Amino acid sequence: MLKCSVYWWSRTTKYAKVAKGRGCWCYGLIRSSYREDGRVKHTTHGRLTGMSLEQLKLVQAAFRGEVILKDSPDALRISGSEEYGASAAALALARELGLDRAIYSRRDPWVLDTLAMIVGRLVFAGGKLALSNQWKNTALWELCGVTGPVDVDVHCYASMDRLLARQAQIEKTLAQRHLKEGCLVLYDITSSYFEGAYDTSELVLFGYNRDGKCGHEHRPAQKRCKGSMD
Repeated sequence: MLKCSVYWWSRTTKYAKVAKGRGCWCYGLIRSSYREDGRVKHTTHGRLTGMSLEQLKLVQAAFRGEVILKDSPDALRISGSEEYGASAAALALARELGLDRAIYSRRDPWVLDTLAMIVGRLVFAGGKLALSNQWKNTALWELCGVTGPVDVDVHCYASMDRLLARQAQIEKTLAQRHLKEGCLVLYDITSSYFEGAYDTSELVLFGYNRDGKCGHEHRPAQKRCKGSMD
């Protein structure tokens, strides 16, 4: 008595039927199916023996067109891709320059998040929300210890709060590394205007904008750069 393990047929093509006999042995049948007088009939073309069930299933898959030769171009399938090179190189450079240690001496998660934001600004040139949404397209966040979706509030804004709390220490560290007696530190002022209601804001106020934007709240921002002076 035969028990069918895997069965598949087509009206127009040959197929392989895998069956099990009594005990542990199994065999395959090379068959084709056709209709005659409204009934489905089968013709057996050959019998496969001496093969394991897994091998017979591979033969059956070949008849279905599900097997691809290893030298075929179709054998390589790209299921997904992520940006890696630029992020990895920029992170390596930041660590070589000691930027991570200047931010904080410990490798806390918020320090790695800060490095991700710095590198992300260089590579993607976008805002924090846009960078957090890039986690599916880049390995940057994973290289900084974040796996899965990135929460902009946790990984960006909360880390920026920690960064702000250490601003004085970071500036002192950078000054000790790069500033010498006789150096001139240059300041640049830029400004941004906001649209909307900011009645309770302590940072956004009505004021003068050098770009001529009137009737909007403004917030001046200070940029700093270092120059040398003999």
